[in-house]
Amino acid sequence: MKRFAPLITVALILAVAFPLTAQAQTESSSGFEIGPRVTIDVGDIEEFALGGDVRYDLSQNVEAPVQLSGAIDFYFADDAQVGNQEVDRSIYTVDLNAHYMFPTEETFSPYAGAGIGITGSEVGGTSSTDTGLNLVGGVEFDTGTLQPFVQGQITIGDFDRLGITGGLLFAL
Repeated sequence: MKRFAPLITVALILAVAFPLTAQAQTESSSGFEIGPRVTIDVGDIEEFALGGDVRYDLSQNVEAPVQLSGAIDFYFADDAQVGNQEVDRSIYTVDLNAHYMFPTEETFSPYAGAGIGITGSEVGGTSSTDTGLNLVGGVEFDTGTLQPFVQGQITIGDFDRLGITGGLLFAL
């Protein structure tokens, strides 16, 4: 856990700083949203992660309600058992998705989409990178400048992931 102390500190600072900064901003027409996120994986990883999310609304440039999304998560992985020895284990993921935003007159916007997921891991000095197909669905809540969201994601590949994510987005 000592090796994660700097990561935890940075994540907590970002989680606190982003919402405070977002409340002071006015809404922007840039189409970009950014913010912190928390993920719980119940697939092959079975760990808790902190990360960041960035989204770009394409509907400002094209007539389709499409949003591009990128995310990175760092997992709080327990040490792994290799033979009779316990070794360090670290896991991170990078996701690139496109969301179709379902039209609604409500204060929430459901979406569904797909993309690619990259999972990097290191166990005892040996690293590997795996790529998979993402299927994602969720809801963004329109509360003004802050946009809370919750989503589920399935990644099918060498590392199968099944994650539930929640976070806050704010307009840039």
